[in-house]
Amino acid sequence: MLKLLGFFDDFGYSGEMAAGPLGAQVSASSEPDEAEIVEYLDTGHHLTHFMEAGFDVFTGEAHRHTSGCSSLVTDGVWVWRADFAHYLEAYHVPLPADFLARVRGFRHRMPDLVGADFAPVFGELTLAFGWTHVDPWDAESVLRPQPRAVLTRAEFVSRARRERPAGPWGKAPRKPRRGKGNGL
Repeated sequence: MLKLLGFFDDFGYSGEMAAGPLGAQVSASSEPDEAEIVEYLDTGHHLTHFMEAGFDVFTGEAHRHTSGCSSLVTDGVWVWRADFAHYLEAYHVPLPADFLARVRGFRHRMPDLVGADFAPVFGELTLAFGWTHVDPWDAESVLRPQPRAVLTRAEFVSRARRERPAGPWGKAPRKPRRGKGNGL
């Protein structure tokens, strides 16, 4: 079941999606691990990318998430706007207990989300937002990637040096320069 985080009335959401007005959520204190939670929100998996620019709803000023602020981000269970991290950082909005338990359970590290896990979240999201023009993914047809060996940096450099062609890399010889005092 998809859970929404921080979809406030101020952003144009209404009905059961809206979390009420942001002004009513502002708090003077924050969670003791707020910086780690903000980092968790910043490293989420992007479901959508929107190219609009949005400004802080209270101050009207640009912030670090101004570009693409309403892009949707997820951790596989929760979905939030890309700029939610800004509002948590600036206004210390309270977070649901089950979200905090999930984040702390992962020790503030974003879990991996592969295609087969992503498909049902995206399908549910398209229904929740009423995006009828988007074809939902069939989770059964999405293949999980096979495990593969990843080279270390040293192995990669060693292999690249062995496979590099010898010689001038196909460059033509340099043309001679005309000298000023040569009379040419």
